[in-house]
Amino acid sequence: MAGLQKERKNIIKTVHDLLFVQKEPVLAEYLLLFLVFLVPFVTMMYGDTKAFVHYGVNFWKSITEGGGLHNFYDYSNGMLAYYRENGIGGAYEVIYDFPVYVCLGIWGLPIWLICSRFGIEETSNMWIMLYSKSLYFVALAIVAYLICKICKNIGIDRVMAKWAAFLFLSSALVFAEIGIAGQLDVLGMPFTLLAIYYFQKKQRWKFLLFFSIAVSFKQFPLFIFLPLIMLIEKNPLKIAIDTILVFAITVLSGLPFPKGTEAMQVKDEVRGRFMEAFLGVKAPLYNSAVPVIVLLIGGICVFCYLKELRDDMEREQYSVFIPTLSMFVLFISFDSNPYWFIHLAPFMAILLAYNSSRFQQLILFETVGMLCLILSQFGSNYWVYESYWAKGMVLDQIFGYPQNLITLERFGAGVGLDESYGVLFAGFVLCIGACLAISLPGKMKKSETVLVRPYAILRMIFNAGISWIPTFLFVISHYISL
Repeated sequence: MAGLQKERKNIIKTVHDLLFVQKEPVLAEYLLLFLVFLVPFVTMMYGDTKAFVHYGVNFWKSITEGGGLHNFYDYSNGMLAYYRENGIGGAYEVIYDFPVYVCLGIWGLPIWLICSRFGIEETSNMWIMLYSKSLYFVALAIVAYLICKICKNIGIDRVMAKWAAFLFLSSALVFAEIGIAGQLDVLGMPFTLLAIYYFQKKQRWKFLLFFSIAVSFKQFPLFIFLPLIMLIEKNPLKIAIDTILVFAITVLSGLPFPKGTEAMQVKDEVRGRFMEAFLGVKAPLYNSAVPVIVLLIGGICVFCYLKELRDDMEREQYSVFIPTLSMFVLFISFDSNPYWFIHLAPFMAILLAYNSSRFQQLILFETVGMLCLILSQFGSNYWVYESYWAKGMVLDQIFGYPQNLITLERFGAGVGLDESYGVLFAGFVLCIGACLAISLPGKMKKSETVLVRPYAILRMIFNAGISWIPTFLFVISHYISL
């Protein structure tokens, strides 16, 4: 009897220590995270993600069949007619700058070799598509490593730094925008994080180099670069020169491609439509209206230009706060694509770890805010996360395609997401705004005794659960069809 009581006490102590004693994430927790992330990852294949499979294959086809890599854009856009005539998914124009396609091409080399050898159309095979999508595992792992590296660099202890990486990987944004939507925004994130790391280390040329690479993937890091350069540089001419240098890789990577072709015209047209949307939300000002994004991002830049950093502590706090604020302000100030919000995820994780004295409040607001955002996106941008993107993937292979599929649009109408997405988005704005308000530079403090594990695990469960909704709809449709 005494032995049984002692065993119970040992079990209770083990559970208590696992949950409440400050230890880094263990292998079992990473394994659990991987398994719950696999559910949306292997069951959903969004149309854009199929296009990325095409891009990787066409990178090599343009060399072997299309007259050379300098014809990549024209060759790839020329393939669109073939895709559309044959009902092949992922038939989208080639609109990104070339470094994106270099990454997809390198990862897509095995796909091209296999498809060429056996005459397979790349999006007709589930395993080929999953291999292509698995590139994001590599990108996510690198981002998590760099988050940990940045945290250690600014004095966050090793345990909390590893929790910051875990909080990023288990973010609702990672589950939804990578797991379901499979977007490539994460590919450029390592370069943005490296740029911030070298900003903290005061290594200016590396700071500029990695921002230049990051901007060549997507232009969003520019809105982190501008406030940061104005924070440390007050000479307008040097700011202008550094900004030009940040565009150097984007410009240089575009030089080999002929201008004025139909493909380049398509690219310019898409960029033009993006700029219209980017500047489309306006605020009344006197007898005119100005883009909200100019006022908000411009205000951040002016503040940073006028701000004189007192010491290294203030520099590191702004290196955490400004990227988070800039990405938050950027994506709430225009009609952005839902998956672009993924750019906020790594900086929120770093913020939670750095301002650990307010960790419980921060993780509460972050969790609720991100859940509000994803539900808002399910209501307003349901086509990105639709249950019909399961076609051809694991569940379709196992159970077949249901006769009466319950779509996310139908689900959203049934539970009111189609009417309440605006309120939910407001909840996101308020919650992330609260995180920023209690994490102002000068108010952020680190704590050596932070209870992380139970909150992180509960947050992961909520985030995984919401990302499973489209998969659940596909599965439950089979029972309703009976």
